[in-house]
Amino acid sequence: MRAYPECIPCLVKQGLNAAEKLNLPKEKLYEVAKAGVRYLAQFEEFDRSPAYYAYHIQKFVKELTGVEDPFREIKRISNLKAEEILNKLNVEEYLKGDRLRRALKLSAIGNILDFAILSEEEAYGKILQLLEKDFAIDHSEWFERELETSERVLILGDNAGEIVFDKVLVKVLKELGKEVVYAVKGAPILNDATLEDAKMVSLTSLCRVITNGNDRVGTDLSVASEEFLNEWQRADLVVSKGQANFESLSGIGDKVIYFLLTAKCRPVVLESGASKVGDLIFKRNKPLEGGN
Repeated sequence: MRAYPECIPCLVKQGLNAAEKLNLPKEKLYEVAKAGVRYLAQFEEFDRSPAYYAYHIQKFVKELTGVEDPFREIKRISNLKAEEILNKLNVEEYLKGDRLRRALKLSAIGNILDFAILSEEEAYGKILQLLEKDFAIDHSEWFERELETSERVLILGDNAGEIVFDKVLVKVLKELGKEVVYAVKGAPILNDATLEDAKMVSLTSLCRVITNGNDRVGTDLSVASEEFLNEWQRADLVVSKGQANFESLSGIGDKVIYFLLTAKCRPVVLESGASKVGDLIFKRNKPLEGGN
């Protein structure tokens, strides 16, 4: 998807948000903001995805602050809180009746919560509410149908904390006899999960975890590692987690991709066909032939 006008102030704010995590003086925050504004002002038109521009602004944050991973502590806290919350949930009871669809919903719900900001009690209460919510776009029947003739599933991970909830989806897919490969970032960017996070939450003991070989926001196949591209080619189905992956991959039509996310802004609502901000989405990148 291409960036919308309202993405521009959001991109600058995202850069500031990263810098603010470091408790920097106001003067340094001005530098970060000005660098973002100068960068965006050079474009006559915005014909790339929001994720593309976000990556370059985050590079300025790293350069100006000298900190390679501004979100490292937040990611650690998010992973710990998410694990505590998942342990409190009666997951097996919740999954009864429709294990795959409910595992998908739990994974999508993990994409909503900011585990670093919410207390454990607040996050737990919100999850209980969200478990009653249906997908606004639900292509799970198509996914289930295609899964019957598929062997390999590649999951593109999103944030720390969220990956804890993805473990449930990985387990259910493996119960169905599928080979699951889970991809994380090759280096820190925002609060995206890296191999360090995957090891911390023991995702690496459930399935093969690879990195995409870079620190781009979303997924940029043009700079992906050979290992990642091999798995991309070999996968029968790709499950793409989160908004940045949707932004960067929604235009791809030569691979079957199921986008699993929460719509967090109006542009994504419009691009996905959802109804409103906050909608849960499980959407195939193109209609399934013969699908209803």
